[in-house]
Amino acid sequence: MARRRLLVLLLAAAPIALRAQAPGPAVKVVLADGTERDFTRAELGRLPPETATARLREGQPFTASGVSATTLLRLTGLDLAANLGGAQVASHALIARAADGYRAVFALPELNPHFGHPPLLVNWEDAGGGALPPRVGPFQLIATGESRPGRWVRQLVSLEVKSMP
Repeated sequence: MARRRLLVLLLAAAPIALRAQAPGPAVKVVLADGTERDFTRAELGRLPPETATARLREGQPFTASGVSATTLLRLTGLDLAANLGGAQVASHALIARAADGYRAVFALPELNPHFGHPPLLVNWEDAGGGALPPRVGPFQLIATGESRPGRWVRQLVSLEVKSMP
């Protein structure tokens, strides 16, 4: 009888222990050559924060913060600041995917610092520093140079670089 209670307690506690060890949600970055890397919220939080001014439609400008998609690409193995050659950059696109299947496409030059575009920021916190609400997060992509949010991606799950034939 005591063994049976112990077994029931162990089985009941197992999911809690497994959840405690799970790394949590992550944003997957996939390069055109197949190189992949996952970035958890904890890993993103350890990177130097980046900020940019953003605006939604005719609303007031606000400061968006997070980590740029350019930084995540560099940490995965694609350094857009390096002299890669115009054809290498201009013939690729970045596809940002959401959990519900929504996709937004960016030409890779839009992320290249040499082209002077405002950054695409991966964000995981609200203005007060708390987690994003479930309908938005755990991650979102903010296209800081665009006032219409058509390419802002809620519930971001991946950033994928694709060669455009």
